[in-house]
Amino acid sequence: GFLQDLAIVLCVAAVTTVAFQRLRLPVVIGYLLAGLLVGPHVPFPLFADLERVQTLSELGVIVLLFSIGLEFSVRRLMRIGPSAGVTGTVEVTLMMSLGYLAASALGWDARTSFFAGGMVAISSTMIVARTFEEVRVERRISDLVLGVLIVEDLYALLILAVMTALAAGAGLSAGAFALSAAKLVGFLLALVGVGLLVVPRALSYVARLGSRETTLVAAIGTCFAFALRIASRLVFPGR
Repeated sequence: GFLQDLAIVLCVAAVTTVAFQRLRLPVVIGYLLAGLLVGPHVPFPLFADLERVQTLSELGVIVLLFSIGLEFSVRRLMRIGPSAGVTGTVEVTLMMSLGYLAASALGWDARTSFFAGGMVAISSTMIVARTFEEVRVERRISDLVLGVLIVEDLYALLILAVMTALAAGAGLSAGAFALSAAKLVGFLLALVGVGLLVVPRALSYVARLGSRETTLVAAIGTCFAFALRIASRLVFPGR
């Protein structure tokens, strides 16, 4: 079943992306269309198992974000940090407020309105980065936009932690919110520290062995170790 779903997803994605390239449209739209076609919500004869496709999508997101991180240094992020931080904070606050107000105007309850606000507040880093790669946006502009998106992703982690508590029906007190925020900040500081002090030295040692395959395996293994173990245990325990 897994191989069948993988074949369906890749074949449909190949057809849609080729079609969009021929039409001189962004390829990322072809990927989105492929996801719709193999999903359960479109009357189309091709349908992949939802759980297996979700696993594939999570793996794809992890690898794509890892590749983006390889091209985006901490030094560049610190240089645009103040501008990106202010812009990202204003954007998330404004969009979340508008989403909450729009949902409230439709008669939704406060919790559902908060969920709606959180959904519209965060942009997709992967889609923007892929689109910028296709149209070859100027480096200065792309750095600023990716910096804002990174700030949004940090807010997204906090919003998801709040949403998880609300969805479980436990509510969220000020103390629990502060604990979630402190846990996120501590995780990020530890992650940056390990990423700057330990990981480069370890991968440099592996690279000196002279095997590109070994270096690739070590890098990908490090990527999934952080994504699937550390992040899930510290930020979203129980997942």
